[in-house]
Amino acid sequence: MVLLLIRGDNYEKIKNALADIHRHAKLTIIGKPKIMVPEAADELLKYILGGIKKPCKKACLVKIEENAPRAIDKIRKIHPPAHIVVISERHEPYPYLIEDLPKMPPLKGYYKSKGGDEEENEKEKMAGLQKSKKFINLLLNLN
Repeated sequence: MVLLLIRGDNYEKIKNALADIHRHAKLTIIGKPKIMVPEAADELLKYILGGIKKPCKKACLVKIEENAPRAIDKIRKIHPPAHIVVISERHEPYPYLIEDLPKMPPLKGYYKSKGGDEEENEKEKMAGLQKSKKFINLLLNLN
């Protein structure tokens, strides 16, 4: 289990990045993403990476089920509209962030998709429609 620090220009970009993490990177988000003070996110980034190019305007922290190497590998393959940093147990601030996470306000407006992949849901709907058509044709042929 690791934390993802997501920094962006606005919450819409952060929510889009979260959706990309869930849908395209196929990472398992645990709980609700939490809003983090942008200045604190910048300080955390300075501590972990040694510096920042540009301060962020909005930030959030989210817990995921996967380990750090897997998360990094998956996130590298997508191109989210926000800056994402993986924070693992190896980083000194990790236990403090885990402790503070429940105290942070939740990010409003983000909802995980319930049925998994949208493409799979669409395939299931189409299969259901085909079965319905066959059933209706069967009933019509009985009369």
